[in-house]
Amino acid sequence: MRALAGVRVLDMARFVAGPFCCQVLGDHGADVVKVERPDGEPSRRMPPFVKGESLYFMAYNGSKRGIAVNMRSPEGLDLLKQLLAKADVVVENFRPGTMEAMGVGYEAMAALNPRLIMVSISGFGSEGPYRDRPAFDEIIQGVSGLMSLTGEADGPPLLTGTYISDFLTGVYAALGAVLALQSRAQTGRGQWVRISLMQSLISILNTTVSRFLLLGEAPRRQGNRNPLIAPGNIYQAKDGHVMLELLTQEMWEECARVIGRAELIQDPRFRDVVKRRENVEALDREVRAWMGTRSVDEVVTTMAQHSLPCGPVLDIPSLVKDPQFQANRTVVEVECPGVGAVPLLAPPVQLGGDAAPARGRPPRLGEHSEAVIAEWLGLGSEEIDRLRRAGAL
Repeated sequence: MRALAGVRVLDMARFVAGPFCCQVLGDHGADVVKVERPDGEPSRRMPPFVKGESLYFMAYNGSKRGIAVNMRSPEGLDLLKQLLAKADVVVENFRPGTMEAMGVGYEAMAALNPRLIMVSISGFGSEGPYRDRPAFDEIIQGVSGLMSLTGEADGPPLLTGTYISDFLTGVYAALGAVLALQSRAQTGRGQWVRISLMQSLISILNTTVSRFLLLGEAPRRQGNRNPLIAPGNIYQAKDGHVMLELLTQEMWEECARVIGRAELIQDPRFRDVVKRRENVEALDREVRAWMGTRSVDEVVTTMAQHSLPCGPVLDIPSLVKDPQFQANRTVVEVECPGVGAVPLLAPPVQLGGDAAPARGRPPRLGEHSEAVIAEWLGLGSEEIDRLRRAGAL
């Protein structure tokens, strides 16, 4: 019995954050039903494509069933309300106010289903001057301050290599749903969980915000350097790059001995982390001199032998061949109709025994409409045919 078995989730979200949240819930046993309009969620038309199917869609919509509903028709909107009345959780990422305008906002639906948990994901939040602005991950990376911290010191702000605010918000949203389910178990009532991409991304900006508010210090881009410790940087070896992060004084002293420069421990320029940060250029030269004559494998192996945090900087072709990638069973093959076995990233949260997560395949458009309506609402084939004739499906 997986952790969320028996929990019914309506996925009304699009693109990444909301669908990713629902995929997490589905991996852990929830009955997730993706609600799409008759022409499908826009991400079905996003590249790259495999045999005509969007890999983008497959990556964030596994472990779900699918239903296609024409919510612009009165019959379709009424069907949606009936499904919401039977759901435990609904996840949506329309602009704030959209659900209310449709007549299916939290207050309206909680009156029909007091146990309903509505997870609303927005770009900027449900209040404030930016409330109604459209937003995607890249916009939020800029507005949140993250881009101002990313890049070389003398270069422009940079995006990260993935949709970090989308994925982080998806994880927070899944956590919010689980917390609301626990709260409901205690009180018997649902919750309106509200979360924004902007707030989620700001929450991981380390000490930068507090540092400015308390000390008036505005952090600047550091390139690949850790802004708080030293050594903490990417260094060039003979055949590639390695990342070294020495968080404690003991780690630094051991590293000095490893690189054959034990005398640096007594050097006043490097006596503590504050001094090492002040003299980081000189310190990095010492580390580079040792690493530059050795291979990546030699550097990483030597550092590991002395319990010093260090790792190779891998590209994706190297990553998928890495033995730890294989040992962690990072990829699971999912059979997708019309495509075959598709290698997708496996659920990262592992539980034991029967509670272990499992990645199911993504649904075809409207594939489970009849089954979901029959199971959730108890309607028979005649009623379902009537809904089709009325244009609800």
